[in-house]
Amino acid sequence: MGEKLKIKLHGISIEADLSDASFILGEPIGQNANAGGLNINISEGTKQYDVMGYTTDLNTMRLIFQNKTFRSSSLTNAKLNDTMEKQRVGVCEFASSRFITCFAHTHQESVPFWMYYGKDVREEKVLLQFRNFAVNFEDCVRTDFAKVKDDKLCFFRTPEYGSTINSQWFSDTSQYDLSACIDSISVLDVEYVSPDSSVFTEDNSGQADIDFGHVTGQENAVVKLQGFNPTVLGKQKSNPWEYEKETRILCTLSNPTFKEWDYIDLQLHSEMFRGLRIILSPWDDGALRNKVEEIVSSSGLPSDIISSIVIEDSALKGTLNF
Repeated sequence: MGEKLKIKLHGISIEADLSDASFILGEPIGQNANAGGLNINISEGTKQYDVMGYTTDLNTMRLIFQNKTFRSSSLTNAKLNDTMEKQRVGVCEFASSRFITCFAHTHQESVPFWMYYGKDVREEKVLLQFRNFAVNFEDCVRTDFAKVKDDKLCFFRTPEYGSTINSQWFSDTSQYDLSACIDSISVLDVEYVSPDSSVFTEDNSGQADIDFGHVTGQENAVVKLQGFNPTVLGKQKSNPWEYEKETRILCTLSNPTFKEWDYIDLQLHSEMFRGLRIILSPWDDGALRNKVEEIVSSSGLPSDIISSIVIEDSALKGTLNF
């Protein structure tokens, strides 16, 4: 048996086992956070950009348009080019509960992006340049439900989530996964730091002393709690990657050690697609435009949004000799 703490409040005795006592820091509270509900934290700096670019392949573009979703991968499952994002000292175990979708906040095309993103068929890559959704985030990204494996819905932390999991009559869970919810969603710029920066080596865990003496009346009622700060995960990369100019959507789950989901599909409002600029692969052999036009026209988006979407040739077309 572990150490016990006994507290008496208003005539009621409470006994707690402190052998595994700990606290885990959560994301900073954003201006758009709801008391006791979903924490929406949009960094003011992310609102200055005109576009958010997403380089991908034709098949993934088709899924984005058909399903109206962005895939957000857990830090343990994402193909990270800087693995220190999830290997932070003292908090690696929490990487599975943090999910990222990555964008480039620049108009300029990137040769490395064309080379390394969008799978292997060069002729079928596209750059999707969305208008900056950080400015009107909730008009672009749904914050009631997202999708997880087996096409089930997961809740964001809303009053509906609380009433659902506490409801005795809610017996049909076939379309929901209630094992966790999205507690926080943020839009932030990646911070690029030196590879030898202390942020990659410092311990993000430690102990804190909590004094319960004023409650228990015992002078030595001091409890040591183990603390963790997983908020450092997924926010910094070493500066050789600075050319990416990366902005992220970061989702954090209510259960900080949850490991059951490899991804979350964020559901998009039609407004996300308004004014979208689609840049065709610099290796396009002439067949890509028709395929892209077919995806857009069959997407089911409102006609005014479809008419606002522009398809352009790459500024690098015919210039990449490798």
